[in-house]
Amino acid sequence: MKELLESEAFCTGVAVGISLYEQKVIMAHEKKQHLKIGENLYYVQDGRERLQQVIEKICR
Repeated sequence: MKELLESEAFCTGVAVGISLYEQKVIMAHEKKQHLKIGENLYYVQDGRERLQQVIEKICR
């Protein structure tokens, strides 16, 4: 029983952690801010934003 509760608590903790990071990624995208992972900066784009960048680059 103790093992089952520990396993359930672990899984709940992982799910909460993933949810927090998911919210962080969504907020950064909505605010057009970067995410910093280690020393690297990342920007999240949706498909339309990326397509617009590619078209602009090609049409220059």
